[in-house]
Amino acid sequence: MPLTPLHVFPAISVYLLFYRRLNGLALLLGTTLLSDLEPILYEFTWINYPRVLLLFGGFARQGPHVITHNPFSIILLVAPATMLLTKLLELAGRGTLMELLPGAEWISYSWIATYFSALLGSFLHLSWDLTMHVDVNLGFPFIYVPNPFINYQASIVILQASLVMIPVAYVIGRRINSGSPFKKLP
Repeated sequence: MPLTPLHVFPAISVYLLFYRRLNGLALLLGTTLLSDLEPILYEFTWINYPRVLLLFGGFARQGPHVITHNPFSIILLVAPATMLLTKLLELAGRGTLMELLPGAEWISYSWIATYFSALLGSFLHLSWDLTMHVDVNLGFPFIYVPNPFINYQASIVILQASLVMIPVAYVIGRRINSGSPFKKLP
């Protein structure tokens, strides 16, 4: 698995294209932090992987990506948690950030736009992880559906394409949106 910061590169391209419509903080948190809390928890606390019973029988494959790396958990667990964390961080940091960056424009996003941004970031994370991790269960928590998308070359292509697309997305995004993506908060 690439380290979590590498998950930011595909999200940067998407953000630069739609920075007026996406909550950047929610997208970033969905792409990095909350999606990988489960693997970080197992890695640094020496907690054993859980044996998770599936609703229609059997057990989920054990590994660090069992609970949070699937569409069901992203929609009902990861994206809502990311949305709440984003809104809390916005409340706590608005005054401080505006003082530190006096030329920046503060955009207040609705809860729905923030949820959508978190959802998009989390699905970007999952889509890249699908090319690398065998313990991703696409049928969780109902049945075991093995990950058919394992392809390590594809994961390298995603990284390379993301790096190439960042300057292209910046140029196109500047034409689509008004203002600079670097002067917009959050």
